[in-house]
Amino acid sequence: MADKNFPRLPYDPHMCRSYDKQTKSPLALYSESQKMDIELRAPLAMSYSHWHGQIEINIPFDGDVEYLINDEVIKIHQGHVTLFWACTPHQLTDPGHCQKMAIFNLPMHLFLSWPLERELINHVTHGRVIQSQAVQQLSIIEVQRWQHELNSKSTHIRQLAIDEIALMLKRFSLSGWAPVSVSKASYTLLNGTSRHAQFYVSQMLEFIAANCDKQFTVNDIADHVKLNANYAMGIFKRAMQLSIKQYIMALRINHVRALLSDTDKTILDIAMLAGFTSSSRFYSIFKNHVGMAPKE
Repeated sequence: MADKNFPRLPYDPHMCRSYDKQTKSPLALYSESQKMDIELRAPLAMSYSHWHGQIEINIPFDGDVEYLINDEVIKIHQGHVTLFWACTPHQLTDPGHCQKMAIFNLPMHLFLSWPLERELINHVTHGRVIQSQAVQQLSIIEVQRWQHELNSKSTHIRQLAIDEIALMLKRFSLSGWAPVSVSKASYTLLNGTSRHAQFYVSQMLEFIAANCDKQFTVNDIADHVKLNANYAMGIFKRAMQLSIKQYIMALRINHVRALLSDTDKTILDIAMLAGFTSSSRFYSIFKNHVGMAPKE
């Protein structure tokens, strides 16, 4: 039960807290329609844990803060970038003297579509917390601009902000990082999602991300993780509340949107690069997901 004297986070349908009467599987909080979100505020001490299906990035600007993640105390140092998959129950236990912290929430399909180091992605999808080894040259003004641009009516401005954040993470991946969580003990996540299931789902996510521009089947994914196809589809759907095919489509649409904002290639070429084989099907799926035709 959460202490009433501690502040509670605003309601979010894609997040679950330990004090909720009906908790959900951490991975099931994924939504195909989730968008990137940025908060810039004073960190709040919590007497409860919470979790969601996104990748979380924390950057405290004016002091160190401490989290409890998977029963480990994790210190996030001032000016350093810390990254983890927030399906693991976590709580901020000590905000220290920090008054400004940036909190980025990235949809998994967006994170996996970016050209980051495979080792970094593997650490994150296997539940490790990673942190930059040096202070990152990022300002509060940049974060505020991204916040504003992500809410722009212009799709091009929104995509530009997303591309810049992707480059920030690319710089992070190249400038030196290290895992700061060391515990590998097996545990069962709330609502029955086991570490066993999380492991296989993360392996499937990695395979999909690495082969998104190619043609493959559910059987190919199941063979990669050495599971029966029906069993693989079942644990993926239970964990993510989204079928494998729906997830792949979301990943490919995101790839297309990124290419449309920064390329001279034709729409048909872009569709093929993202793994679509039919232009008519691509147009139909894109409009259904995005709400407008690719040319708009």
